Amino acid sequence: MKTMATKTTSSLKQGKKLGAIAVLVASCFAGSAQAVALTGNVGYVSDYLFRGISQTNEGMALQGGMTLTADSGFYLSTWGSNIKFGNGSMELDILAGWTGKLNDDWTIDVGAMQYRYPNGDNETDQFNFNEFYTKLIYKDLVLGFAYSDDYFGTGVNEYYYLSADYTYVLHDSLSLLLHLGQNQFEDNAQYNTFVAAGPLRGDAYLDWSVGLGTTVLGSALQLKFASTNIEGSAGCNLCDGRLVLSLSKTF
Repeated sequence: MKTMATKTTSSLKQGKKLGAIAVLVASCFAGSAQAVALTGNVGYVSDYLFRGISQTNEGMALQGGMTLTADSGFYLSTWGSNIKFGNGSMELDILAGWTGKLNDDWTIDVGAMQYRYPNGDNETDQFNFNEFYTKLIYKDLVLGFAYSDDYFGTGVNEYYYLSADYTYVLHDSLSLLLHLGQNQFEDNAQYNTFVAAGPLRGDAYLDWSVGLGTTVLGSALQLKFASTNIEGSAGCNLCDGRLVLSLSKTF
């Protein structure tokens, strides 16, 4: 789960922002005769980790999504996974954005995303939240930045996520996968509220993973060790290190 904390502030204003962006992107599809491509993916993961924290109580997840992309670079996408926290049993994400070349070496991806939890977002557990993101891509390096002004959890407001992902090709069929993320909260109180354990020092935590990836019968197979630096004394059993196996197919 994101954490066991609940969210009491309204996400209506953020929902309107995301809705406006989605309408703008949709108008870009409808306003021209450009080519549009539909792609999808399905997958299995032994433990669904979100920024280092298990969303399935250390259990497996089935996941999948669809993306509609115009040749101008605008896209609309949705993605879903089973979860195990609160009253909900599913996460359904909606994205709208644009990606394109900055120059011969760099690509940019910008957009907005809403995390939705059907049956889990109610007066007690208002889990839904929105995020705005940017990714800069240079060859096998991806630098990411995400921001929410009303993040998941009671009393959790501004949140920033800085990430770096690097893929190093070891062999034609084997790659080394590296990830590092910085989860930055507004202050120590909001950090402790989000983790719902502790007490914790500081106002941020790191999540990281090291793994190997290959392709088997046209499907991506990955095995990673993932963890966080959340102090063991916090009693956050869903934040500690673990091996995660995943298998996914894009079509």
